[in-house]
Amino acid sequence: MAGHDDISVNGEMCSTVGMRRPVNRTLILAFLAALPILSGCDRPVSDPAILAGIRAEALSLTVAENRAEQSISAQKYPATIASLHPQLVTVHTWGVDITTRTGFDGGWGYHIPREKRDLPFPAKCYVEAGQNVFWHGPC
Repeated sequence: MAGHDDISVNGEMCSTVGMRRPVNRTLILAFLAALPILSGCDRPVSDPAILAGIRAEALSLTVAENRAEQSISAQKYPATIASLHPQLVTVHTWGVDITTRTGFDGGWGYHIPREKRDLPFPAKCYVEAGQNVFWHGPC
């Protein structure tokens, strides 16, 4: 029988049936408890002051960087944007992309457009986290 072993302890035969189940439950519970940590914090900030800071800093980057597309080095991240621990910050002609977690299908992060109509993804991909600060997941 699978999962059933007989062992000898001090000359007596003992069955291990049921001995593995608590270990399996423990492993499953440990995995479930770790799942939120393993998946990261893929949700937007909700503090209006922080969101306003993100918007102001993103717009300042669009003024400072006048090329069509420019990746910003981590050393140049403004304070509020840096507090998001982004993997990438890119200035585009449409606005700023703050990627907090990369993915083959767009990843997670914030898009701060110059104008709402300029957002690069379809509207269904966004949640407006703050005034003209849009959160997106993979889309």
